[in-house]
Amino acid sequence: MGGSGYISGREVGIMAGRFRIALHLITWRGEQHEQLEKCLRVAAECGYDGVEGVAAASADELVAKAALAAKWGLRMVNVGGPDPEARVLYNCALGNEAAEVGSARKAEYGEREMGPEDFARAAADLEHLIELAVSLGMAPFHHAHRGTVIETGEDADAMLAAAPRLQLLLDTGHLLCCGADPLVVLRRHTGRIGHVHLKDFVARDPATWNNWQSTWGEDGEFEELGRGNFGFDVGQFMKELDQSGYRGWVSVEQDTSRRAPELSAKANRDLLRSLGY
Repeated sequence: MGGSGYISGREVGIMAGRFRIALHLITWRGEQHEQLEKCLRVAAECGYDGVEGVAAASADELVAKAALAAKWGLRMVNVGGPDPEARVLYNCALGNEAAEVGSARKAEYGEREMGPEDFARAAADLEHLIELAVSLGMAPFHHAHRGTVIETGEDADAMLAAAPRLQLLLDTGHLLCCGADPLVVLRRHTGRIGHVHLKDFVARDPATWNNWQSTWGEDGEFEELGRGNFGFDVGQFMKELDQSGYRGWVSVEQDTSRRAPELSAKANRDLLRSLGY
């Protein structure tokens, strides 16, 4: 594809035989919306199977962007839409097996001191989207993300218990910065993982970092894989994710980078390839 002689993401996916690896385009900080093909080319040349972080305001736009991604041998995953229902439908139309079902925020459900009744209320509010995804044969998942009802491992326990059909978007970076161990969360919820965001986290002083008190960007930020300082073992995580039977998408999400996005994209893909993925 594209005439550049690289190994396409599709070919890499066939060789890996376990996970499909996507590149989240958030690293481009908005440029991906104006120069999508530029980002797709980087993803393909680095050997990714797909891309995340693409949104469509209409069905026509979805088709056009999916065709552009296909030109580069890539799939679009967890695509955004004009509303939560459309998001589920758009991912179904793309043939994706899972979809994000909204983002319930702690500010609406008791802040940091959420109790069982708060998690039950959040689960009830998501039920119509969960039902839509399940009715379409898809796995509905919720993001483990700063500010949402799933920030910590305990939050994941509570939310997944409150919504038995809901699965987890296991985001290693957000769990790390909120004080959770992604491996522990993976082990506790094997079989309930609907999607993965893979990234590292670095703090100026890990001993004093506090997600709710420290200054984001100045005291801590997301980092390229293997360059964090919170003890995240990328290889062990991928090994245990593999052993868990998970066969969905692993999306490398480098939210920000201190160097050119394409360099971070390549470094992260090269590291995973060196680990056998």
